[in-house]
Amino acid sequence: MGKRYFHVCTKGSDLEWMFRDDRDFVVGVNRVGICILNTDVTLLDFILMDTHVHFILYGSMPECKEFIKRYKQLTGRYIFEKYHISGHLAEVDTTIVPVNTEEHLMEEMAYADRNSIAAGYKCLPTEYPWGSARYMFRDKISSEMGTYSSPDQLTDRELREILCSRVTIPRNWRIDLNGMIDPRCFTNVQKAESIFKSPNRYLYFLSKKVEGSVEVRHSQGTKSLIPDKEMRRIVEHLAVEMFGIENKTLLDVKSRILLAKKLRYEYASTPKQISRMLQLEIDIVKGFV
Repeated sequence: MGKRYFHVCTKGSDLEWMFRDDRDFVVGVNRVGICILNTDVTLLDFILMDTHVHFILYGSMPECKEFIKRYKQLTGRYIFEKYHISGHLAEVDTTIVPVNTEEHLMEEMAYADRNSIAAGYKCLPTEYPWGSARYMFRDKISSEMGTYSSPDQLTDRELREILCSRVTIPRNWRIDLNGMIDPRCFTNVQKAESIFKSPNRYLYFLSKKVEGSVEVRHSQGTKSLIPDKEMRRIVEHLAVEMFGIENKTLLDVKSRILLAKKLRYEYASTPKQISRMLQLEIDIVKGFV
């Protein structure tokens, strides 16, 4: 319960840099794969920019929070070890936005992929090297197989240097000549393609200036991003799961407050929506969540 699509990103204005050179980006891409291995989310789309990151994930709100938390922690550790800068990402804000419709999902993915254009890179999103757009609607791996190594072909020391980690990656993952894990190993490109259905539809959304509509959705902090109809089903499920009670109106105030906290921090529900869902006074909700 609670699994859905989310756009998870950091603010580009919070940092002067997150990745300084190609090596930072290579390790940054590898870090995405490592975080996917360690969290129960599915990655559909991503892009790493100089100052920020974007991920389109499928999972629950807590799982998405755990993914970006791990990514920021590992990035901070890498920056400390390479540049001797402590707490570089400490003040970086994270935005986690639920995506409600297929149309919005395509816009969110296109918005992420269009970042290379917005940042002034002189290349199409499908040519940008540090994201998944370059793999959309491409032929399956064939002749290029010879340019990759498998983990079995590398020593433990070589793998640690490539990954900047002691994590064990799957044997069927591929590593290119630059030491970067092929993003198709941990990104569900096939699912992303099935959402757009055709290359032409994907190119259509890439050509649209979707920034306005997407940024409005991201800024709607006072408006719930999960519709009431769906939130009611979530509340009913949680009432049974947490308290064994099917009728939420039978919950006492203490139980409702516990449920309110879960709605707020795991489903990004607003105090007003929580008040409606649980028949709690708005002041009580604001006092506890």
